[in-house]
Amino acid sequence: MKEKNTPHFTLFGLEFPVDLAKILKLTLVIYAVLFLLVMVAMKFFGYELTDADIPGGIISGFLLAYLISII
Repeated sequence: MKEKNTPHFTLFGLEFPVDLAKILKLTLVIYAVLFLLVMVAMKFFGYELTDADIPGGIISGFLLAYLISII
């Protein structure tokens, strides 16, 4: 059950809760982990960044943080 004062948004008739403090904290942690993973991949496996890595990491990091916050 949802609380009356919980912020949320509606998309296609479904209501999604929003906890901004939790999402912000998770987003920063996920960005740090993604940064660490990319650095390890570049250092030890010879990975080279592509044009899509940085914008994709920003978008997917935020979406992953939101997903984790609602679970």
